[in-house]
Amino acid sequence: MDNMNLQNNGMNEPGKADGMGIASLVLGIVAIVMSCCITYIGLGCGIVGVILGFMSNKKQKNGVTTAGIVCSIIGIVLSIIMIIVGIVFGAALTEALYNM
Repeated sequence: MDNMNLQNNGMNEPGKADGMGIASLVLGIVAIVMSCCITYIGLGCGIVGVILGFMSNKKQKNGVTTAGIVCSIIGIVLSIIMIIVGIVFGAALTEALYNM
């Protein structure tokens, strides 16, 4: 037997977060924060965070990846809500100014 096959080099350990899972979590947090200020950046970060989260989840499931997916989805939903509120508020303001 080859000695190289018996060594564990730390890859694919259960519970160990990978780079894509951590990136998904960071992008999810950025998406939540940006959803109230710059909605389009929040929406983009949320979408990329969900994609990275699902790619990481296929390789190995852990809590960081799951938290990243959840945060990214929350950021996407908040961004969409804020975009809708902005459109409605803008239309109402335009109508009010037009009727003056």
